[in-house]
Amino acid sequence: MTSTFEGYAERLEASRLVPEGAATSDAVATAIGELDAAVAAVEGHGFEPTPFAPAPELAGAVGIGDAELWVKDETGNVSGSHKARHLFGVALAHRLGDSGGHGSDAAPYAIASCGNAALAAAVVARAVGRPLDVFVPTWANETVVDRITELGGRVVPCERQPGVPGDPAHHAMLAAIEAGAVPFSCQGTETPATIDGGRTLAWEMADALLEHDGGSPARLDRLFVQVGGGALATAVVTGLAAAADRGDLARLPVVHAVQPEGNHPLVRAWDTLALESLTPERAPNTRDSSYFLDRIVRAQAVPEGTMDNGRRAAIAESIGPIEGDRLRELVGRLRYDPERYMRVWEKEPVSYASGILDDITYDWVDIVEAMLASGGWPLVSSEDDLRRAHRLAHEHTDIDVCPTGAAGLGGLLALTATGDGSAVAGVSPRERVAVLFTGRMRPGDPDPLAHED
Repeated sequence: MTSTFEGYAERLEASRLVPEGAATSDAVATAIGELDAAVAAVEGHGFEPTPFAPAPELAGAVGIGDAELWVKDETGNVSGSHKARHLFGVALAHRLGDSGGHGSDAAPYAIASCGNAALAAAVVARAVGRPLDVFVPTWANETVVDRITELGGRVVPCERQPGVPGDPAHHAMLAAIEAGAVPFSCQGTETPATIDGGRTLAWEMADALLEHDGGSPARLDRLFVQVGGGALATAVVTGLAAAADRGDLARLPVVHAVQPEGNHPLVRAWDTLALESLTPERAPNTRDSSYFLDRIVRAQAVPEGTMDNGRRAAIAESIGPIEGDRLRELVGRLRYDPERYMRVWEKEPVSYASGILDDITYDWVDIVEAMLASGGWPLVSSEDDLRRAHRLAHEHTDIDVCPTGAAGLGGLLALTATGDGSAVAGVSPRERVAVLFTGRMRPGDPDPLAHED
């Protein structure tokens, strides 16, 4: 089977080096082929398209049996999650001479991660023969840590210091980069090519839908995507937007970013922007103005930090999809004054979905833009939602997904539980909905079947 990176070579940012004269198309193809073969030598296989298919039994179990629920299964990908896609994109950029690969070949790569990203980095770093420093929290999965060590990575546990905001592992990684290490992470803020590698996931989804629908444009109505550091969601929404621009998809699906109760900085950023931008003058004049004005007033009267999913649905319904100058103006606010919207989580993050406990969402503006442009909104999943999602995934599919990997399904459960009477706060019959199962179970992960509703 053709490598997914070979199949999408012309769409990758790396291909832009060809018209700029920095590389030839043959050089790009050769680099992809050599890197993929090197990864396969370490992992046993390279990058092949992963399954994306309907899951009708799961749809019925979560209460949307009249709709189509599609699941993208990344559990069989390199290193057992989507993360290696991101790191392959970075390694490819380095191979082709991207300045992000500064430093001598002896300089170590550096990554901060609590699990799957670190393991993916260890596989890809081993494949390219580069030393790797892995900065992890003290509670990182021991099995993952042992495997990273087997692959030659140097694991550095990082303790949280009282009074110091932010992820201690990320702080340690930045210090290592300052000292000469090369960033090799799943944060686009340090390694932009990590987003490029992740887009292959979205393009595989679009192609599967094209094949199912028998031609273009294909249909995808709604997407639930879990968010920690934000690279996955950023890659997927920008990849789907590119697919829509190509005519492969009819439109960008309604986007729901999903975060847990114990840590949702991206949701808070959306809340801040949405509340400050809502005024009665902006109530859509094509709808029942008194109804929507009442919803806006109720949403604005919510103290900071107490917004709920129902109010977010009300706001999204009132303003609808945003485009053109208005969208550019709102996104411009985020880029001009990011600290007003994206703030480090004040308490130590906690959640059953431990893999998305980033203190801050590093790659976030494109996700907010996609929600605004599609008429979507973020969702906070309760711990019960996340546990139930994990259990239902194991009861109604044969996918051995981990708690974090099933967190997007927790967002779907949160949406169906909103129950505020809004026409948009639910999944309509015949909608086509997608969730991503992004990582497989590891020894030490909680037993999904030990939890009841």
